[in-house]
Amino acid sequence: MDNQLLSKDFFYSISYLFYAVSYADKAMVTEEKREIVKYIRKDWAVSNTRFDSEELIYETMRTLIRETVTSKVALNKFEDYYTVNRSLFSKDLKNKLLKACHSICNVSAGKNKSELIILAKIHKLFTPRDVKI
Repeated sequence: MDNQLLSKDFFYSISYLFYAVSYADKAMVTEEKREIVKYIRKDWAVSNTRFDSEELIYETMRTLIRETVTSKVALNKFEDYYTVNRSLFSKDLKNKLLKACHSICNVSAGKNKSELIILAKIHKLFTPRDVKI
């Protein structure tokens, strides 16, 4: 992962993304939480002298859960960060995020309508505007 991405704001933003996906159906089940932990440990756990990314993500998600932030608000926060920092998101990084989001949605009885809608929004966000599908 590029060192430019190792900012607190980046890790806050992916916290919002994972929360938005897992809370798309207005409920976050234990299996989804475990899947999020799995991906955080696998791809996003970075410890440096400034902060511990894993704990930063967990704390952000705990706050979002406690404040019952809607999936829409959380996704909007991620979209805002992504739009301003689009150049930091390589194709590989976007693919990692999409893989994690799909996996979070699949872990509990497959994808439901709400999750499919949010995944479509993320795909659209990550698709360059000049590419026709």
